[in-house]
Amino acid sequence: MACTTFGILLFEKVEELDFVGPWEVFGAVRKAGHETRVVSIAEKEGPVLCANGLRVMPDYTFATAPDLDVVLVPGGMGTRTEIDNPALIAWLRGAGSRCSWVTSVCTGSYLLHGAGFTKGRRITTHWAFVETLREAAQDATVLED
Repeated sequence: MACTTFGILLFEKVEELDFVGPWEVFGAVRKAGHETRVVSIAEKEGPVLCANGLRVMPDYTFATAPDLDVVLVPGGMGTRTEIDNPALIAWLRGAGSRCSWVTSVCTGSYLLHGAGFTKGRRITTHWAFVETLREAAQDATVLED
């Protein structure tokens, strides 16, 4: 069985729970006997300041990231500024196009929309941002509840 590489995108003001929770889940896959690795990826080297003050060091940058099988885009207040970051959107579009699975947590769906992954799909986000996402992603069906 081939090794599955899970990549988790990090960016300034990323919500800690949105990437640490999935990290735990993806890591549990390895504990269940599957050959996997979980890596974090950010635009630049150096610590990433998260939404609640945690600083984390990414494993890779956009330039050095390995090929991924899965990419996860967490949410957080940083999605509001990163949607206008052409380097992040281009990396996500390229990396995601080679993945077997592209997913997000919460407002990470904004970045998936910005990278072109939501067209014609059913998507959702945090309840407080459903209408905002619906306005932005008119080519997708935005679910609530």
